[in-house]
Amino acid sequence: MYKGKLVTLRAFESDDLTKNHAFVNDADTALLMLRGFPLPSSYADEQQWLSQQTSYTRGEYQFAVDNEDGELIGRCGITRIDWKNRSGDLAIMIGSAFRGKGYGSDAMRVLCGFAFRQMNLHHLKVSVLAFNHAAIACYEKIGFVREGVLREDVFRNGRYTDVIELGLLESEWPSE
Repeated sequence: MYKGKLVTLRAFESDDLTKNHAFVNDADTALLMLRGFPLPSSYADEQQWLSQQTSYTRGEYQFAVDNEDGELIGRCGITRIDWKNRSGDLAIMIGSAFRGKGYGSDAMRVLCGFAFRQMNLHHLKVSVLAFNHAAIACYEKIGFVREGVLREDVFRNGRYTDVIELGLLESEWPSE
């Protein structure tokens, strides 16, 4: 429904379940997720999550991400929206086989455009594990700036790691 140069953001469909289940159960992907334990997700858990992703969801807006061939390659969304202050947190997950090809940055550009132009948000935020250099580079490439560091905030791989906080203001987004 919302097109970028490489991706389309669309609503989830029931036939996305199997691929989404595989994405969230990829060990490398799980270790890059910010919160919680990197536990496997059951098919039923993923089915429940998917069934909650509708256009009627309040406070969280998720999109399936398709590549130019119409293949599901991940998901992204806007969470924890603060309507009074017009801010929201962004999240993205691209399947490991599709990383490093520009899909993530294109999906984030489309998502930011939607957040600023359709939702009238003012401040978008992302939180990234400090060792996830590819994600940090992706966000900075599209205009996010580092706003802070949460020192040793997440326990991963046997040690504590910093979380890098990045943000993007509506005034910094191209008006196109």
